[in-house]
Amino acid sequence: MGQAEAMTPTEPAISPRAKAIADGLIRTKRAINDAALDQGMLGLRCKKGGYYWVSLNGSRVLRGWRLFDADELQPKFTAAMERAGC
Repeated sequence: MGQAEAMTPTEPAISPRAKAIADGLIRTKRAINDAALDQGMLGLRCKKGGYYWVSLNGSRVLRGWRLFDADELQPKFTAAMERAGC
């Protein structure tokens, strides 16, 4: 392993469930395909304003302008977005 490789930070692991939820939000046209990591969450811009925040393990989905004041969405919605993303 070279010195440059040893200094490269590792990307946080995004679970298959979190990827499916993000894909579902995009496929159903609820979110824009511009996902980015922010404070340990996957952030996707909502087409109706604000952001969707998906935990990296896919256990939580929140919606709001800022992560710290976002509201958690119901588990049924999260499951539906996961199915839509598969």
